[in-house]
Amino acid sequence: MATYTAEAITSAGTTFTSRSAASGDKITPDTNVWIEVTNGSGSSMTVTIAAPGTTRYGQANPDPVYTVANGATKAIPMYADYVDPSDGLIALTWSATTSVTFTVKRI
Repeated sequence: MATYTAEAITSAGTTFTSRSAASGDKITPDTNVWIEVTNGSGSSMTVTIAAPGTTRYGQANPDPVYTVANGATKAIPMYADYVDPSDGLIALTWSATTSVTFTVKRI
């Protein structure tokens, strides 16, 4: 498991650190954070965000699932609602990790 903190865009420009997707990846929440996922594999893949808590009806909150087509890059917001109160982090699950990279950005 690895935990990543967002890198901020500066007025001088920023070269973001590309991370290889892996089981147990987590994001430290912050204001205006998103991940940018690049899928270099030959087929589509998904990234699922573990949404904690329950609805007002007592049902588990649905986990948001984002599909990234092969050869594509997709920006995915990291909302405050995604933070797990047990550890204060946002948990990601990848359907595939081979040739999948991501950056964690903040504006």
